[in-house]
Amino acid sequence: MRVTDTVLSQMLQDNVNSSLTNLNNINQEISTGKQINTMSDNPSAASEILAYQQSLADNQQYQQNATNAQTFLSTTNSALSNAATALQQGLQIATQGANGTENQQDLTALSSQVTSIITETMSIANTDVGGQYVFGGTQTGSAPFAAAASASSPPVYSGNNGTINAVVGKNSVIQVNTPGSTAFGGIFTALTTLQNDLAAGNQSAVSSDIGTINTAISNLTDLQANLGATTQQLTETQTNLQRSATDYTAAISNLQDTDLATAYVQLQQAQNVYQASLVTVQKAYQYSLASYV
Repeated sequence: MRVTDTVLSQMLQDNVNSSLTNLNNINQEISTGKQINTMSDNPSAASEILAYQQSLADNQQYQQNATNAQTFLSTTNSALSNAATALQQGLQIATQGANGTENQQDLTALSSQVTSIITETMSIANTDVGGQYVFGGTQTGSAPFAAAASASSPPVYSGNNGTINAVVGKNSVIQVNTPGSTAFGGIFTALTTLQNDLAAGNQSAVSSDIGTINTAISNLTDLQANLGATTQQLTETQTNLQRSATDYTAAISNLQDTDLATAYVQLQQAQNVYQASLVTVQKAYQYSLASYV
């Protein structure tokens, strides 16, 4: 088959263009630090990178959710610890009031101390973090507890029993809140009953209040134990999320990042090929007038 000048010219042009494209591609890899800059560079690897990037983005959201949940749990735990301290004070007062040596004036003074403890505890029950009231159930926008119309009645709860969950994994959800009715319902009932019994001088009833307060303390201890277990679970989840994020990042890097040492060798080779293709074109078109005689 006879190769015409037109065919030869096209072949030479294709060689130059191909070598130049390869040279440009390697230059781009070196300048960007990535061997895959578009889907067409390596469709299969590019698809894997996109999948890993999505997993990494999901992971980052899970980590943020876990961080927020950790803050919520920490605030809740601190509030419950303060409530436990208040309950212990109430227990001491109940023990003092039940010993039979206090006169009515003393009992009335003790009742006033319990009233102060109730007010303090109500403030604890209205703890918020970032404007979210932690004991309001899902009604986190307003204080869940308010004083009752009658001083002899326990504070009124306006929250609900809804749960707040944190999504910390593809199939992992952790409850982060404790509704106020669960955390403080028994506490306020016990303290208010003690307050009223002391005010009435009913020492026999005050003796019974000791058991009620101990029950409230026991319930509070159980809540804190459950909270501790949840916090531990969340800490382990955060560790796993951080490990996964590192793995995703490494996988993306392995698929995408340029090996600069190898790339510079390839660059030199590509430059040589490109120069050779230009020399070939130059030689092919070095015609003299004798070529046309």
